[in-house]
Amino acid sequence: MTVGRTLNFPKGNIIAVDKGYNDYSWYKQSTDKDIFFVTRLKTNAKYRVIRRAVSKASGLSSDQSIEFTGAITAKKCPVELRRIDYRDATTGKRYIFLTNNFKLAAKTIADIYKARWQVELFF
Repeated sequence: MTVGRTLNFPKGNIIAVDKGYNDYSWYKQSTDKDIFFVTRLKTNAKYRVIRRAVSKASGLSSDQSIEFTGAITAKKCPVELRRIDYRDATTGKRYIFLTNNFKLAAKTIADIYKARWQVELFF
């Protein structure tokens, strides 16, 4: 994230970030700059659901708008985000994604994160 914070991404870009590099302040800054991110939500994240939209198509368990409720996290990232609960049909593994993109299909968000693995496999 140290390097990521110094990069000047163009408006509208989508960045896939490993959840190990979680930075709530950067999520807020990216949202303010209309730069989209896709990451995985940490299991200990505290949030409340604002809206729900559920479609069981393509492994989707839930698609929610959330806001963080943790004392520090809510201050660092006081914006509405999207939480997507997805189960991969091939592996059966469940993933919880976090993004600030509300327009792309939930399956597309999952595919973006999955494509991130290709970079790691390359190295």
